[in-house]
Amino acid sequence: MTITRHPYRGEADLPRILDLVNRMPFACRHVIDLPWRLSSPTMNTGQNAVFWTDATGNVVGFAAWQYYWAALDLFILPGSTFTDVITDLFAWADKHFLELDTERGWPLPYWIEFRDDDLDRRQLALEHGFTLDEEDHYVLLQHPLRDLLAVPSLPDGFLLRLFKGEQEVAAYAELQRAAFESTSMTAEWRARTLRMPQYRSDLDLVIEAPDGSLVGFCVGWFEPTRKVAQVEPIGVHPRFQQFGLGRILLLAMLHRFKAHGADSAIVETNLDRTPARAAYKKVGFQQVHTIRHLGKWMNQP
Repeated sequence: MTITRHPYRGEADLPRILDLVNRMPFACRHVIDLPWRLSSPTMNTGQNAVFWTDATGNVVGFAAWQYYWAALDLFILPGSTFTDVITDLFAWADKHFLELDTERGWPLPYWIEFRDDDLDRRQLALEHGFTLDEEDHYVLLQHPLRDLLAVPSLPDGFLLRLFKGEQEVAAYAELQRAAFESTSMTAEWRARTLRMPQYRSDLDLVIEAPDGSLVGFCVGWFEPTRKVAQVEPIGVHPRFQQFGLGRILLLAMLHRFKAHGADSAIVETNLDRTPARAAYKKVGFQQVHTIRHLGKWMNQP
């Protein structure tokens, strides 16, 4: 069957891409929080993501090189077009990785990530040369949303409230950069998340300090068909991490998930973030999967 590759044009193509992703099995990563990833600046260049349609115009595959996570996201619809999409997908990816090495001026490894129970994705990666095997980086934790703990009281003068949208994107970006000790988040990125079809303003929480500054955040994503929700991201400014604000944000979000009809909630975190994993477990999350990753060099260093 004939397939056609198209450059991903951002918001114009988003509904068709998300329709494809909603048809993927839950074992496929990022079926809930993909809108957050597709809001990143590198997704709007027209170079880092592509999709495929069949002869009738249906989207049957999507791939995105996620610069900020150093991973290749891929979603391929099972069926008669699967093999053709896979072949062209990895041809595109290899060419793009070579171009990135050239632009950068030095080589880096490229990675595919998958859940520990996704043996098909593992085999697919191995068959296409992704054989570098390092230690696991992420874990996936799940909460059944039963017997939820009460939301603790805030310290005096602090306020838990909804994010105010466009008027606060700059303040949010500054806060996330501080919380994660990273320069990645931008106001433009945060503004794009607000335009995602799955975005819900009532699942976008912040904590305001007595001086009016933002000191904590938690964004939730909910897929009602699967009845699964995801926390992505959550963080607290380093100067305020001793006040239990992360626990307050997390429990407040879990109660909102349950009120919306979710049967469970998931969250991913780095394996080496022991305090974060402990905090999740204290509110009822249990680790259910590790996230494997395999990589390859296009040019050996």
